[in-house]
Amino acid sequence: MTRTNTTGRPAKAARPKAAKAKAGRASPARDVFRLSRSPSHLLRRAEQFAAELFARSDLSDGVTLRQTVLLAAIAEDEGASQSDLVRTTGVDRSTLAEMMARMEKKGLIARAAAADDGRAKSVRLTSGGRRRLNEALPAIRAVDRALLASLPVARRAAFETILAEIAETASRQQSEEAAAPARKAARAPAKAVRKAARPAKKAARAKR
Repeated sequence: MTRTNTTGRPAKAARPKAAKAKAGRASPARDVFRLSRSPSHLLRRAEQFAAELFARSDLSDGVTLRQTVLLAAIAEDEGASQSDLVRTTGVDRSTLAEMMARMEKKGLIARAAAADDGRAKSVRLTSGGRRRLNEALPAIRAVDRALLASLPVARRAAFETILAEIAETASRQQSEEAAAPARKAARAPAKAVRKAARPAKKAARAKR
């Protein structure tokens, strides 16, 4: 017998409780972002770990890991320009300029006009800068050892190779981006010549 409601219309069949409960639950996300699987986040965490290890070395005058990296980069390439150091260290140009200004004020580095480009500045270590670097090198070597010690021995060489490949890709991309304005400027005159020649070509075709 068909059940009716108070309006005389057939009543809807009751949905099973299990079906209602299932309908009320939100469907699980298919693509959940997890920081624990994000390479960029994991690299950042590794960088923080390295900086924390370096900070525990109790170096005098608050020298940081990033400052030590910059001193080491200058020591490897005395007379390097700021652009060279940006590519070597991966520190952005404005941050690097601020760091060098502070380090120059402390007497750690000296800057002068580059011999081959008066607009650029060549950078070198002072005796104080070289002394500061030598004091910090044991700490940075200890950080490197601690990072590698967190991995199984069989994976350490691969880890170093992968990091070097990522750094090389970053350097190549920075170089390409830095050269892009120059390439664009070089193409501009040729483009202007072609554009100026279009009316003459059009007129020549019209006379045929």
